[in-house]
Amino acid sequence: METLTFLFTDIEGSTALLGRVGDGVYARVLADHHTLIRSSLAAYDGSEVDTQGDAFFAVFSSPRACVAAVLQMQQAFDAHAWPAGERVRVRMGIHCGEAARTATGLVGLGVHRAARVAAVAWGGQVLVSEAAAVLVRDGLPPGAALADLGVHQLKDLGRPERIFQLHVPVLPAEFPPLRSLGNPALPNNLPAQLSTFIGREPEVSEVRALVETCRLVTLTGAGGAGKTRLGLQVAAELLDGSGDGVWLAELAAVTDEGAVAAAICEALRLAVNPGRPVLDALLDALAPQDVLIVLDNCEHLIGGCAKTAEAVVRRCPRVHLLATSREPLGIGGETIYRVPSLSLPGPDEAGPLAPGSSDAVTLFAERARAHGVALAMDEQAGPLVVSLCRRLDGMPLAIELAAARLRSMSLSELHDRLDQRFRLLTGGSRTALERQQTLRAAVAWSYSLLTGAERVLLGCLSVFAASFDLAAVEAVCGSGDLDVLDVADLLGSLVDKSLVVAEPAGGTLRYRLLETIRLYAAERLAEASGGEAAAAVDAHCAHFLAVAEAAAPYLTGPEQGSWLARLDADQANLRRAAQHAAEDPDGTAVVLRLGVALDRYWLARCRWREAVGLLVPVLQRPEAGADPGLFAAALITATVAAKFIDATMARQFAEQAVQVARELGDDRLLIAALAELCSAHFFAGEPDKGLPFGQESVERARPLGDDVLLAASLLLYRQAIGLAQSGQLFGEAIACTERSGDHLTNSWLHNDAGYAALAAGDFPAARAHLDAAAHAGQAIGFENTMVPENLALVLRAEGDPDGARSAFGAGLRISRRNGDNSGMAYAILGLACLAGDAGDWDRAAVLHGAAQAFLDRTGNPWQGLEARNRRDSLAQVRAHLGDEQLERAYAQGMALSLEKALHLALGKAGSA
Repeated sequence: METLTFLFTDIEGSTALLGRVGDGVYARVLADHHTLIRSSLAAYDGSEVDTQGDAFFAVFSSPRACVAAVLQMQQAFDAHAWPAGERVRVRMGIHCGEAARTATGLVGLGVHRAARVAAVAWGGQVLVSEAAAVLVRDGLPPGAALADLGVHQLKDLGRPERIFQLHVPVLPAEFPPLRSLGNPALPNNLPAQLSTFIGREPEVSEVRALVETCRLVTLTGAGGAGKTRLGLQVAAELLDGSGDGVWLAELAAVTDEGAVAAAICEALRLAVNPGRPVLDALLDALAPQDVLIVLDNCEHLIGGCAKTAEAVVRRCPRVHLLATSREPLGIGGETIYRVPSLSLPGPDEAGPLAPGSSDAVTLFAERARAHGVALAMDEQAGPLVVSLCRRLDGMPLAIELAAARLRSMSLSELHDRLDQRFRLLTGGSRTALERQQTLRAAVAWSYSLLTGAERVLLGCLSVFAASFDLAAVEAVCGSGDLDVLDVADLLGSLVDKSLVVAEPAGGTLRYRLLETIRLYAAERLAEASGGEAAAAVDAHCAHFLAVAEAAAPYLTGPEQGSWLARLDADQANLRRAAQHAAEDPDGTAVVLRLGVALDRYWLARCRWREAVGLLVPVLQRPEAGADPGLFAAALITATVAAKFIDATMARQFAEQAVQVARELGDDRLLIAALAELCSAHFFAGEPDKGLPFGQESVERARPLGDDVLLAASLLLYRQAIGLAQSGQLFGEAIACTERSGDHLTNSWLHNDAGYAALAAGDFPAARAHLDAAAHAGQAIGFENTMVPENLALVLRAEGDPDGARSAFGAGLRISRRNGDNSGMAYAILGLACLAGDAGDWDRAAVLHGAAQAFLDRTGNPWQGLEARNRRDSLAQVRAHLGDEQLERAYAQGMALSLEKALHLALGKAGSA
């Protein structure tokens, strides 16, 4: 963060000016205007940050330089001969504050404050905030003065600001009252807010555009989503003195649906004669007016609000309504705007956070500061804040309540207790509505407005993880107290009432619950009698087992890409179903069936740890072998995953699978088990022992005419026979995949063929195969870390260290995302060799140690070309550093934490 002086300027009445003079003359006006401003900026070391149309945003390191620059600008504007004899009047605002330079520009609350100061000025007027005035009043240019214009409520509705006017004798000094909210020419009853409005620029812009073009706009969203604050901010920005004002009708305390019109009359200070219908009086009074009315908190008065709004829209043609409600009013002409959660950091953002990296993080930090807690968004606090904001779904109320808790507990303590959020987040403002003082009250208010059937469905939906589709809801919830035919309508109602979020996904809709809503609904489900919770969890598990088993036959053919994408969408629910089955003493068979069905999915998404973590404990249960065929298939799945993590474990599973398959006489199971046993021996560094198993697998597969099975057998058999003898097998196997449409195996084969071509020194063939491997993987969303890493080997051999470094970095990032220790080891090894090539011997030694530490976690030895590269590189490092220095640096690398090792490795390949 740095302290800067901010300057905002724009031409008063620019739209009217354009209408008067036309495009050509206006373009000349703008060109002259820009030249004069830029000349003054250059003269006083100002920096132009952003220019949009006639508006400038600039910064100065010196507030006094800024004052001198704006005075020069205004005098230049006043003296300039403008095209067509026009007079151009520019309004300006100056403020001093903190901001951070980020990839998206300058970020900080001071920037927004400066823009608000400029917004209340008139053309030709220069306004200065108190923060800036303090710094410049003793060093003003000769003849310049500051006039105190008093305290004004700016349009951010935050704390009032004392405003000063800067002037010199040669410029106009008399202007109308400022365009602040206290100006009598801007009639309104908008309340000042106790806190600053944070972020939401896109939402403010979108809602403002809707209100300007639509007669009735309803902001909907869950309790605590920030509907009221957004509505008030939009209303304040629309207050420009051109109409009859902006008025807030607060309906939270109104309990009678027939009293909505009376509440609006009270807000607008309209007198109603006794005995006359209030609605008629309201309509008569509003008929000639050009006014915006904000109807806040409509959800408990939906009928009354709908009736009143419809009458106003029909009878009062110049009245615009902006409503906030947890569900739409449901009348003709209504435009619905669903208020989203605050923006969150991207999925790859970790470590220290840049200020303003997201609205949610900014809100949390600002509210924490308001409670006397200054958060340093460093490597320790940054990830905790990001995780906290994500777990709170970017919900403003929840984030503000969490920030208040920092008065009594540390950030890590708060983060670790979020599962108890309904007990924890209770410290809201005493002046807020009762239902906004605690998180539980906010959600309970919405829940109290539901019908009985809606409550049942919401409770059932709490068993889902992440998102889900309508078919899943009907399968899981369409029984018991709910008729499956009613589920779609009830789900739609929950969406309308902002308790379920509906999101487009590939031509269809998927639904999800905010985590806070899900936890509350789960509490209500657990309180229900009659075993509803257990029934819902069982139905969820059964449905997603069916989903996995329906997808499995398609994961080896030409449609595998679309089916893998379907499973991607449901991965969180598949994981939850598997977890439930694993925790159920009677769920052994379900876990094994899920494992077998998801075998190809886990391989295509490199989810080996997930597979091992699920299957290994269950395979050790006494009842796991009750169905020998299922048991053998599950052992094969476990082998596929385990060989990337623990070669010894993988070999044991494969040997057991071969034994069971032979006893069963199931040829297909035996072929797969033999191939995996061959591969397990290869990963364990003993390919010769695996050779006979791979050969038997291929010999058994060839007569069956099953291209999928044969290609997989050839792929794994080829590992054992070595690179030099693999050429014919590659051709046979690739041909199988081209006939079957198996992109996954095709990608693996082309990768291995590229590696073999590299070993033979045929770089063009290696590139061609690796390109084909990448193309096949992209077709199904498969990120094979070995493809960029093998390409890096080619680039290094061709003498392109920068290209090689970039490719090793890409492979390392993929491996990191997948938790692939082997892939990370080989990528770091490549970067160590490149460091040695560049003569950076200490760095090379440390990276060699880090690479070994990652590989040690797998129990696998170094293989192939990399083993030779490593040996040669270490010999060079030893020759330059000596034994003692090499061993010390190598040990340092071995001892690095995961994050420090990755940071060091990626230091010259981009950030992680």
